[in-house]
Amino acid sequence: MRREPRYGIDNKGQAFFSFGDPIPEQRWANGPHLFYGAMVEKPTNDLLAHKGEIYRREYGLLRAWLTPAEQMHITLIGLGDGKSDDAIDTACRMGGLMQAKPFDVCFDRLSAFGGGALVLRSSDHSPALQHFWRKLSAIVHDSPLQDFATNRLEPHVTLLRDRGRVPGIQERPVEPVRWTVRSFALIHSHGGKYEFPGTWQLNGQDDAHAVM
Repeated sequence: MRREPRYGIDNKGQAFFSFGDPIPEQRWANGPHLFYGAMVEKPTNDLLAHKGEIYRREYGLLRAWLTPAEQMHITLIGLGDGKSDDAIDTACRMGGLMQAKPFDVCFDRLSAFGGGALVLRSSDHSPALQHFWRKLSAIVHDSPLQDFATNRLEPHVTLLRDRGRVPGIQERPVEPVRWTVRSFALIHSHGGKYEFPGTWQLNGQDDAHAVM
């Protein structure tokens, strides 16, 4: 089937015609962003990336930036941008104090979060995830990191970002996605790339084994 050309204005103010979807340009934070998160393993990360593409087309978010499958994660606690090496070392030490077993999660609601993020969240808050999050939050807030930590960040999975149109999307239930969280990490994000200063496997013995 022949496609109609699309007319638009690019980021430099130049008019263009296109017969395909636009290639979105992600605008990165001013400096490296530091946060705790739980990376999603295969094949669930591929499933989440596919759902992001489905919602992108359903809502006509053709300029949205999709989270790549290999970067799919549950955001746990944000520590801000441009943190020093000392702050990163402290965050690694605090992560190593966490004690936990693997736990199951279920994400079944589609929501718009701040910054134009379209995310999945849990309607019942995944009790085991909430328990893990509260324990990690307590460790962080009882440390030198307390001034950096975000206080109102609910655990969520970001599927895509579109600052212009996502904020108008109403929350709704969606088909549940379930998986088991077996590790969490300190993630250093900058320019679309992830580094992992600390990763901790949840070993089922009520403590976390650090892999640095």
